[in-house]
Formats: sequence, C-alpha cells, structure tokens
Amino acid sequence: MKDAPEPKVTPDSSDGVTRIAIIGNEGGGKTTLARKIALKRRLPITHVDSIQYLAGFVARPEDETRHLLNKIANEEKWIIDGYGPFDVLEKRLARAHVIILVNFPVWRHYWWTIKRQFGALFHPRSELPPGCSERSPLHVLGLLRTISRMKQHVLPVLKELLIKNHYSSKVFEVTTVEEWKLIAEAKF
Repeated sequence: MKDAPEPKVTPDSSDGVTRIAIIGNEGGGKTTLARKIALKRRLPITHVDSIQYLAGFVARPEDETRHLLNKIANEEKWIIDGYGPFDVLEKRLARAHVIILVNFPVWRHYWWTIKRQFGALFHPRSELPPGCSERSPLHVLGLLRTISRMKQHVLPVLKELLIKNHYSSKVFEVTTVEEWKLIAEAKF
C-alpha cells in the first residue's frame, strides 16, 4: 500500500482517476473526505449508508442494496463512501482506480465518532435518509462497539483481501491527519 502521495498540480479527473472507493472505520472522516474529493475532481458521490438504509434507519432489503450499489459501481465516474455487502465491496474495489483506506489509531475513530454524534444532536447528517435519528445513546454505543470490531476483525480481513488481489498499487492508507488532509485535496 502506498504512503501519502506527492501533491499533484491539477487535482481533477483529467488524470483518468474517475472511480474512487473510500473505506475505513467509523468516525474516520470518510464522508467528509469523499465530499472534498468529489468537489475537487468533479465526480458524483454515493454514501453507502444512504443506500443501505431507508427512512427511520430501516434496513433496505439486501438484494436491493446489492443491485443499487453494483449499478453505481458499473458507472464510469463515482466516489463511493462506505462498505455494503462484502461481495459487492469486492467488485467495487476491483473497478476502483483508487482505494482510500482510512485507518487511524482507534482512539481517533472513537473521538471523531463522539464529536460527530454530538453534532448530530443539533444537525442530522445529510447523507442519511430522512428520519434516521442518531440521538439515541444505544445508537452511539453501537457505533463505538463497531469501531472495536472493525479494528480487530474486519480490517485484517480487508487488508488481506487487498493484498491477495494485488490492489496495493491503488491503495492509499490514511493513518495520520496530515495524510487525510493531503488526500482531501485530491492530491494522489
């Protein structure tokens, strides 16, 4: 996997990078990163949470989620932020020109998740469907548990998948705020 990239002069999609997958743990700033890159590169953005959930945090049927995410990934231009079903994620990673893996130390994911959830008390996240309230303490506890499970169980499997499929040349692993900021400027 690549270290932080050297800055480029023209951050747009003229370099042929038109499919970007952004994955990583909760509270790593994936959505904010996706928005910043989408503006710089003039690419359409899809948040997996907006596909996986219907109003009121009702889970969309998995077959429908698969269909919608695969349809988007088959397009020529996209930024997709999040996971979805693992088989769909694998197809998306294969099509991506760039894979951004946000993998901060676990304490940062906890801290940024708590900050995000505090903000959601006053301003619901726009990438979620209507009626998806994150105000419940049980919801926040669930997110915090997810961070731990992701770090221990999902990320090792994901990294193994990336190596097995020889995706290392197109993966940027973001482990510091400085790297995050550089990537946010679409300098890769």
